[in-house]
This record gives sequence, C-alpha cells and structure tokens, in this order.
Amino acid sequence: MSSRTHVAAREDGIAMVLVVFLCAFLALLGVTLIEVVRGESNRSAQQVTSGTAFQAAEAGIEDYISKIVDDRLYYVHYVHPGESTRQEPLGTTVAAGSDEIAWPYNLAWTYPNNFDHWKQLPNGYEYSLQIFPPVDTAGQMRIVAMGRKQNATTDTRMIETIIRPSSLADFYRVVNGDVGWGVGAITNGKIYANGDISHEGTATASVYAEGQVSELSAGDLQNGAKIYDEDDTNSNGKPDIRDQIKNPLNFSSFVTSFVDVERAAIAAGVHLDDPSKAAFKLTFKNNGTVDVQSCTQTSGQNVAARPPTCGSVSNRLIPSNGAIYVAQTAVVSGVVDGRVTVASNDNIVVADHISYEQAGDDVLGLAAKNDLYVAWYVPDDLTWMAGVLVQDGTWQSWPNYQNSSYYDAAGDEKKSIMTFTGSSATEDGGSFTNMFTNRTYGYQQELLFLPPPWFPIVDDAYTVVLFRELPAT
Repeated sequence: MSSRTHVAAREDGIAMVLVVFLCAFLALLGVTLIEVVRGESNRSAQQVTSGTAFQAAEAGIEDYISKIVDDRLYYVHYVHPGESTRQEPLGTTVAAGSDEIAWPYNLAWTYPNNFDHWKQLPNGYEYSLQIFPPVDTAGQMRIVAMGRKQNATTDTRMIETIIRPSSLADFYRVVNGDVGWGVGAITNGKIYANGDISHEGTATASVYAEGQVSELSAGDLQNGAKIYDEDDTNSNGKPDIRDQIKNPLNFSSFVTSFVDVERAAIAAGVHLDDPSKAAFKLTFKNNGTVDVQSCTQTSGQNVAARPPTCGSVSNRLIPSNGAIYVAQTAVVSGVVDGRVTVASNDNIVVADHISYEQAGDDVLGLAAKNDLYVAWYVPDDLTWMAGVLVQDGTWQSWPNYQNSSYYDAAGDEKKSIMTFTGSSATEDGGSFTNMFTNRTYGYQQELLFLPPPWFPIVDDAYTVVLFRELPAT
C-alpha cells in the first residue's frame, strides 16, 4: 500500500471520529437545550403562580377594606368569609363559611390554627386573612393576608397592611368643586374633588372625583395610583369612588373641627380673643415655644396687604394637646417644634417662611374659617409647609387679582418663587399666580402617619399606613 493510501485511510478515520464526536456533541447540546427550555418554562410558570398568589392576597386586603368602609366596626360585628378561625379568650372558636358570620364576643381573639380558612377566587386562587383590631386612639388596624393557588402548599405570598381612618391631611389636595392640572403637572399625593377633575399631567397617587376624571390615562398613573370616580356600573373601566369613600366629603361638617380646637384651647391650650384687635401674630420658635403678639391694622390696610402693628411679645409653650385657637385673624410664621394646629375664626395669613425643626416629628395645621392668604410682604423666595384647611373660602396670595397700585405702594415687584409642601383642603380653588412667577407644590409624606392634631377625619375612608410583604409561613 502506498504512503498516499495510508494517509487517506488515516484521514478517513479521523473524519469518522470527528463525525461521531460531533453527533455526540449535538445530541448533548440538544438534551441541554431541552433542559434549559424546560427549566425556563418551569421558572416562568412558577413566577406566574407566585405573582398571582400575591394578587390574591391583595384582593383579600382590598375586599376587607371595602367592608370597613361600609361598616367601620365590621371587625367587631363579623368574621369575614376569608378570615381564619377566631378563638375568643375562653376557648370558643368561630369560623365563617362561604358568607360572613356574626362575632358575638369582644375585641380579644387569636388564630389558633394559623391560616386555616380560605376564600376562593374565580381565577383558581384563594386568600386567607388575619385581622388585628385597633389598640390605640390612632385607630390603626393590622391586616395580614396570604394568597396561593387553590389547595397548594408552595408559592404562597403573604402581605401585611396597616390602615387607619383617613384625615384631610392624607390628601395632597381637596376641593369642594371642580379642579384641574395642566400639561406637565406632577401631583405627588392623593387628590379629591366634590366635582370633576381634569388632569393632563402625571399622578403618583390615586385620584378621587365625585364627578368624572378626564385626561388621565393608565400611562399617566405611577406608583400604583388608581382613578376612582362616580360610575356605579364601572362602564368607563374605573373603580367607583364609593368603593373607597362611602359618602361625599361634606365641607360644612368640618366646622366641628373648629369647635373642637376652641374647646381644647380653652381647656389646656392657647386661646386668643380680643375684638379690639385685627389679628394675633404667632411666630414659632425652634425650642417648642411660640411668640404671641396682638396686632392692629396699619393705615386701614388688611394685615395680608401691609405688616400689622403689633404689641409686646408673650412667649408661650406649644400646648401638649396641640390646640391654638384665634377668634380673629392669625398671622403665622417661624420654625415649628411640636405638633400643633392653629385655627382661626377669620383668616390665616402666612407672613414669612414656615418650616419644621425636625421632619417627621413636627407638624403644623392651619385651619381658617374664611380664607388663607400668603401676605404681600413675604420674602422673595418663600418656602412654607403645613396641613391647610379652609372651610368657607380658599387659599391665595394677596390680593387675588393684578393691581399695580399695590406694587407701587409696596415698592415691590412680583416675587420669584413660592415652594409649598403639605396638603390643602379648600372650599374653592385658589391661585398664587399674581404674586409668584414660579410655584412648586409638594405633598409631605409624613402627613400619612403624622396628621395635624384636631384635623377632621374623613368619614368611612381609610389610609394605608404600611404595606409590605412578609416571609410566607
């Protein structure tokens, strides 16, 4: 055999080995790819199951909150059909069936069987609840929900939620009528209107209207925000506002808050009343006190148009019950160190910067019977924060129209910037455009867990204080 023949035979052998190796490699690759695809499919299915279990737990919480909206003592009256078996202190157990069942005992109960009773949902999933009633005057209720595929023991998800009765300060803006925001506006807190809401910007918290919400679309809602308006049939695809707020807000009922503050101020707070004076000036200090001065008007001008003439200073401690009541106009500024609400039976005038000595620990409420004004003589770059309630009027700069005589008389031009942080509830809409070229409005998130004292509670509406996932047990 020639050397050429030997070479050819060797090459044929090598080629055969390569073919066998390649076939084996392709077979192994095929098996590996099948396993990868199978693994990805299993993981994808697991993610769908886990995600839907989370949604089932959310559905349980939302259903329980809707019961509380209808009956704020529901947890005392009934065991929910998705609630685990309760046991009262003497050992008697009560478990609901497909419907709720009466709870004839007191507020003390336990869940001896952990999550043992489940409410089935139409999508093949289910949830179980445990309810922990309020234990303090804040009215905070804890709800724990577990969601899972029906009868499954894996891929369960658990959510803990703490809710409390809503305060007006929970809302970034409340208006007893129609209200609107233009293109580019970003609202950073809940909005409520007793009329229609037109919003052409972005909402990062839910929007509630007794009429209709227009312009906002799903793409304009962030952070889980939803739209609730008056639509009993849900024909427009938006949840009905009655699912969250049982009755429309009645601004006339807020007068009780003024009465409550006055009584508290007389009993153990600061009560100011002198019909011979135009106003009382309150300058808050960062040491937990407030300087109080009685004032007269200057040259017959409103105290929001010209600085008033004020008398001697009386330094007072911020009352422990947080109540300051002024029968006349209250002129307010300073650094607040404490938790306090100033209620005026007339107007409130913001005369200078207002800030907190420590964010998250201090809070100021400003409640005006008639109007709240930002004074004409405030600094050029004004910053102020508060929870605002105006019962019969609105919040606005002074005057609420363009009048060149004020510019001339004050020796002053239009201000550049106003920055407000807090919440505002007013009978009517308001405007600061005539005084400030630029205006920035932000919601103070601390108001969700630290509302001003004596601020009105929104009947049959609840605010989520805490929402978090817990390790499933």
